[in-house]
Amino acid sequence: MSPIEEKTTIWDTLKDYQRRHPESVNPPSERINPDIPGSYLWVILVTNWQNLHPLIQDVLYVWYRELSKLYGGKIEELDPKSTEALLARFEELDSKLKAYELERSNLEQELMIRDRDFQRLRSVAGKREKENIEVQQMLGKSFQEKIMDKQKEIDEKEEIIQQLKAKIATLEQRVASSPTTEDASQNKEVSNLKQQLEHRTKLLREVSEELQKLNQQVKEQRATIEQLNEKLRIKDEKIREIKGLLKL
Repeated sequence: MSPIEEKTTIWDTLKDYQRRHPESVNPPSERINPDIPGSYLWVILVTNWQNLHPLIQDVLYVWYRELSKLYGGKIEELDPKSTEALLARFEELDSKLKAYELERSNLEQELMIRDRDFQRLRSVAGKREKENIEVQQMLGKSFQEKIMDKQKEIDEKEEIIQQLKAKIATLEQRVASSPTTEDASQNKEVSNLKQQLEHRTKLLREVSEELQKLNQQVKEQRATIEQLNEKLRIKDEKIREIKGLLKL
């Protein structure tokens, strides 16, 4: 198969995997406990241990140790004063030391990644906040003036509506007291005024809706800034927590 035709597997993406348990380089036991569920599978796994990926070795090693405890697996006890016991103790401590070093390395790497993400987020948040401030500075007064102009326009239209209502009331009174020959023309005038009133009312609603949209935009901008500040605060706390663990 040519290199172009080779398929990438999940294991190809884990080439730099660092063991959590250095002792998992070797099988958890040379003799599989027959009482453990799937013992026949464990025999195959132990026999082919060196062909397994380090991540799988890590997981299976811990898994088997826990199963051994659960199903009464016995570990041969050595004389604590014997050379074998001291050597086993030394290897155990050495393995723990390596595990701690690996854990420390993993934490430092995670800290670097989180710090990088934090700096990136801070950069993005700072940029957005700067853009928001610039927009507010650019619009600032003009934005407030725009809202005030809209409010003034609403007040003017409400005043016009009141005037039209007064005219309609006056014309209706005239119609009631005028001769029949003038009814048609005056009714037409009343109808025209009513149409103007409806048109003015429609415009008033449109202006009010536009004013509400402008206020909603201001609220959304403030909410976005608050969300970014909260994310920065959480990142700061997480970095302080990880740094505290590394100092232990």
